[in-house]
Amino acid sequence: MSEETRRVAQAVRDHLARERISRDRFAHETKLGRSTVDKLLIGLFSDRTLAIVEKHTGLLLRGQAPAPPPRPAAPSGPSIAVLPFTTMSAEEGRDFIADGLVEDITTALSRLRWLFVIARNSAFTYKGRAVDVREVARELGVRYVLEGSVRLAGERIRITGQLIDAATGKHLWAEKYDRALGDIFAVQDEITSHVVAAIEPHLYAEEGLRAAAAPPGSIDAWGLVVRAMGLITRVGRRENEQARALLAEAIALEPGYARAHAMLGWAVWWATLCYWWPDSEEGYRDAARHAETAAALDPAEPWARMTLGLSLSNAREHDRAIAELRAALEINPNFALGHTALGWALIRTGQTEAALEETAKALRMSPMDSHAGIYTTIHGLALIAAGRSAEALPHLRASVAAFAEYAGYYNTLISACGHAGLAEEARRWIEARNRVGPPIRLSVLRQNLAGFAHAETFLAGLEKAGVPE
Repeated sequence: MSEETRRVAQAVRDHLARERISRDRFAHETKLGRSTVDKLLIGLFSDRTLAIVEKHTGLLLRGQAPAPPPRPAAPSGPSIAVLPFTTMSAEEGRDFIADGLVEDITTALSRLRWLFVIARNSAFTYKGRAVDVREVARELGVRYVLEGSVRLAGERIRITGQLIDAATGKHLWAEKYDRALGDIFAVQDEITSHVVAAIEPHLYAEEGLRAAAAPPGSIDAWGLVVRAMGLITRVGRRENEQARALLAEAIALEPGYARAHAMLGWAVWWATLCYWWPDSEEGYRDAARHAETAAALDPAEPWARMTLGLSLSNAREHDRAIAELRAALEINPNFALGHTALGWALIRTGQTEAALEETAKALRMSPMDSHAGIYTTIHGLALIAAGRSAEALPHLRASVAAFAEYAGYYNTLISACGHAGLAEEARRWIEARNRVGPPIRLSVLRQNLAGFAHAETFLAGLEKAGVPE
């Protein structure tokens, strides 16, 4: 990314953070659309986009024409992005079926160790857009793209899928399935196995695959969980509450559905992290309880193992936490959020270089989405712990822009500013942080971070930034 491109993207991120505007709200107010705003914040934009942003914000953004950022380098082995399938149905509100199908196929492919899979949230930034798959592959740095469509008519479903070699545009595999809607889990298995066989047939023969691990007996429960996952990825408080309600409904329908319990555990954990839960200790205990239930039902459920690992890390049970988080990645090596979670736990135990490796993997696996800033914040935290605060700043500013309502992101950015000697910027972020939550205090954070290896370095940055005791 050129200096000019970086300057423009950073100016917009800073504006969003100062004004406490979410990406969705900014996209609505400017009428640019969420995907355009997402690209703007990573340095992909046109002169027309900048003109609209300047008019709306009063920022001065245009100097010389910005150069596009460098493309991610394609991994050395096979790599794929599963794009959102197009829904073609006369009935509104049924696109969750296509989203769920893509989610399950992505998860199944992600469990193959030899295949690099782009995270679901990055792939879904292309939802609803007419795209050139070769351009998508270049943007994401992958060799293959899977795309398709879902057509619904009553209780019948037609699914098409096609696998494309991005370098040549050649179709490696294509198929059409006409089934009863209740057979969707079997279709997921068929599509996934055909895709893998087309990419690496000899490796597929060695690996074996079961796409729909322990599917629920009811497609209604599955649909509730799919809709809840879509809400959870949007990370807002209202969406989190709606997701928890849907997951509770799914569990009432299917008490033995491990994924529903696992996602409820994560939703509760996130709500607790964001201070939306009345009692933090109780919230983390609830999250761990849901995760333990899910893991008992299905030990190969990665969301359950990740949430349990994070809960154990919060409780300072470091060895058990890291074991659970590594187990989540043994199950799904392409679990981007799982790599971030493991990196966070490693930071807390002082294993900084190993933490940096994990957090960098997460950013590579999800280059178009930061999961509301958590990928970039934890990577930035690892850089602070490694004594590289200046490198952390762009990541941490992006985190605040992605989720300006969460006070914790400001804390990490303020610490980095303190270490980097940016007193004036630190003062602005302290003021913004104190509008989001209770005033920042060293004594409170010292208590919260007790027992974590990075605490001293983190607090030293805050002190240098002028945070009061």
